[in-house]
Amino acid sequence: MAERAGDTATVEVAREIAAQEREMAGRLAANFDRAVEASLREQDPDDLDQQLNSYLADAHAIEKQSIALLQGGRRIVSQPRIQAVFEEHLAETREHERQVRERLVARGSSPSRFKDIGMRLGGFNIGGFFGVQPDTPAKLVGFAFAFEHLEVAGYEQLSRVAQRAGDESTAELAAGLAGAEQAAADRLAELWDAAVDAALVEQGVTSGP
Repeated sequence: MAERAGDTATVEVAREIAAQEREMAGRLAANFDRAVEASLREQDPDDLDQQLNSYLADAHAIEKQSIALLQGGRRIVSQPRIQAVFEEHLAETREHERQVRERLVARGSSPSRFKDIGMRLGGFNIGGFFGVQPDTPAKLVGFAFAFEHLEVAGYEQLSRVAQRAGDESTAELAAGLAGAEQAAADRLAELWDAAVDAALVEQGVTSGP
């Protein structure tokens, strides 16, 4: 946005801060193992299977929220390229939800109705919020990008808990889904220019100082 406004000082500040945030994300990612160890340290080893089921239920609920976000996003954003990316990832997300649900069933558990309802209602509220924003395309793509990284982190942690529980099938699934969510985040990152341009068009604003 600052580039289009001809504000080079703001461009430099934004780029510097973005680089710092990416560096911080890298430091956090390097501590997934420590985070899981700390989370499980006080847990009874006999309860590890139940803890894994809880992590899986969390992942299922987050996929449900992602579905709600993507469904709402494709309805309120008219830019074709953004719509196409949302449509593509919606199909992927439905498949992710199915796979996580099947792992829960295979482990003799099931999705948490309470968690799913709470997350789904959150998704509807998100859709309503973005629907009234004057720069909806830019904010929505940015939020979806951030949400994908939340999913990446969740699956990275799920994979590590599954490894400690000796469930290689769940560990392998979680690692694969973490990679898929990162790929989706990368596709969203390619939309920054399209999202900003669409936001300016919707507001009747032309670029330039």
